[in-house]
Amino acid sequence: MGMVLDRYRPRREWFAHAPDGIHGIAHVARVLVWAEWLADALEAVGEGVDREVVRCAAVVHDVARVDDGRDPDHGRRAAARVAGHTRLLPVALTAAQVEAVRYCCEWHVPSDAECPVMTAELRCLKDADGLDRVRIYDLNPKYLRTEPARRLVARAQELLEQSEGREGREGGPWERVRAAALAMELWR
Repeated sequence: MGMVLDRYRPRREWFAHAPDGIHGIAHVARVLVWAEWLADALEAVGEGVDREVVRCAAVVHDVARVDDGRDPDHGRRAAARVAGHTRLLPVALTAAQVEAVRYCCEWHVPSDAECPVMTAELRCLKDADGLDRVRIYDLNPKYLRTEPARRLVARAQELLEQSEGREGREGGPWERVRAAALAMELWR
């Protein structure tokens, strides 16, 4: 029997650019881990979170990048891909959930001030994505939106180091992140 997060493994062909790059499979796997933990934290204080939306958004938010540099339109392009290709989603969703995933993809890039509504799902995605900025040496905890995310900064660094330290081991980027997250008791 697999674990819940195993169902969300992205396919290489989903990525328009470099599935093994800094915004590729390893990145979205780590974002998935942190999004799940942040959804837990929000639910613990009574905030409703659609887990399927959060998980799907985590694995598709960067699929439409054209490069690993500054690409301010990648969220909008990812939203359009999701809307037009629901097969990109690893699980079946309702139309409302697909729209929520699309919304998260579109608005994960612009500043919070530009966002029409900061949904719980978008907050989970933005903070989870922010936590994985450790991989580019650009994580500033003051920009994280939630206290639970700020408490995960050291763990985010540890997950990065553990998953990247598995380069010589068997498996691709998803397997390395999964193995590191399992060892850290983060994978569910």
